Amino acid sequence: MAPIVSEEYKERKRQEILQSALACFAKKGFESSTVDDIVSQSGLSKGAIYNYFKSKDEIYLALMDGQTKESGTKFSKAIAERRTALEKLDFLVDAYLDNDPNEFDNKDQALVHFEFRLYSTRNPELKEVLTERYKDFFVELLTGIIKEGQEAGEFNIQLEPATYADIFWAMVNGVTLQATILNDYAYKSILKEMRTMFVEKLKA
Repeated sequence: MAPIVSEEYKERKRQEILQSALACFAKKGFESSTVDDIVSQSGLSKGAIYNYFKSKDEIYLALMDGQTKESGTKFSKAIAERRTALEKLDFLVDAYLDNDPNEFDNKDQALVHFEFRLYSTRNPELKEVLTERYKDFFVELLTGIIKEGQEAGEFNIQLEPATYADIFWAMVNGVTLQATILNDYAYKSILKEMRTMFVEKLKA
């Protein structure tokens, strides 16, 4: 009879695989990394890895899902503690100011994320997953803050919240991409200036 394996044990092994995969993706790039690389990094067998994940794509999506849930919990708690919509918006920008891709600990992760996003454009199923994640978490989060600001009289009631949520994330993703691919990019000062411009446009 096969030994009984606890859920805690399975989750621990799953996390080992995910962290090993992230290390491989950061070192070699997503497309260049293989399951054999993850096997070597983790010390687990290929069969053990396939017992948890069907493919490299599924591993990355699990990584992304975990990060989104972690960010969602953190953001939701912090946003709920802030009184005004503008304070909530400032918190989000500050969170990205603290995640400068020029810094060593952040650059590899940013590279992996952008590489996977480009890779997903050639795969309709992956593209759909990323699109739904973007709408359900990122756009919904900003839309809620902007609507709250409009109801409180902080923001212009004539503006379309979903459109400005898209503008916000285009701003954040754009400056992050520039900092990822260019040398000596003034990420923080540019993002701060973008925040000023964005808030001026939102104000009632």
